[in-house]
Amino acid sequence: MIQRVMLSEQVKEELLDQILSGKYQPGDRLVESQIARSMGISQSPVREALRDLVAMRFVEVLPYKGARVRQVQQREVLEIYPVRAALEELAGQLAAENIADHLDELDEAVARMTEAVAAKDARGVASWDVRFHRVILNATGNEILIETWNSLMIEARTFVTTKNLLISDIGIDDMARLHQPIIDALREGDPAKCGAVMRQHVETFGAAMGRLHEGAGPEEAAEREAAEPVVLDVTTPVRRSG
Repeated sequence: MIQRVMLSEQVKEELLDQILSGKYQPGDRLVESQIARSMGISQSPVREALRDLVAMRFVEVLPYKGARVRQVQQREVLEIYPVRAALEELAGQLAAENIADHLDELDEAVARMTEAVAAKDARGVASWDVRFHRVILNATGNEILIETWNSLMIEARTFVTTKNLLISDIGIDDMARLHQPIIDALREGDPAKCGAVMRQHVETFGAAMGRLHEGAGPEEAAEREAAEPVVLDVTTPVRRSG
């Protein structure tokens, strides 16, 4: 049972990676037997992986058509920001007194993010961004908060944001730089300030995505809403590592 669960998790990670990288496009069929054959495994873990991806809203099952990659709407991307901002404000407040031993990890994440930015590696930027934020979440020691944050599929959504930032008013080049105020606030150790900076950080990216969406004309906006799948276009194989 444990081995099967682990295998289905690996299959889920691989399929999600292929969806986010664009190998599978919105509307593409995901056939259990074909996937199982290509991976050299039975259909059971593939079936379980697809069930998880349906729950994550990256895959949908249509009557008489089977499983297909779901076209994620821009609205769904935007709706995550106020929720994440509230969670990360709390995380900043709770982590402020426990983060001292992890500041080096944050510095490294920003350095790696900067390298990924220079390489225009959106996937790498997303992965290190999520790792940065995960260090802070883990420092809270609040398992409910961490579990709730994880449920938002942060890395996948961050990859989407990163791809969109390539054409936004912020731009991918600012991704790493905008994390420095968080580190500075955490070094000061003021819970209220840490929380406020964390919230502002998330809201900054949410606002940029909102402006990008609203900046389109009516026809273009409607077209984006229908055709811009999370620009599925992030994590990773999405590693549960901001």
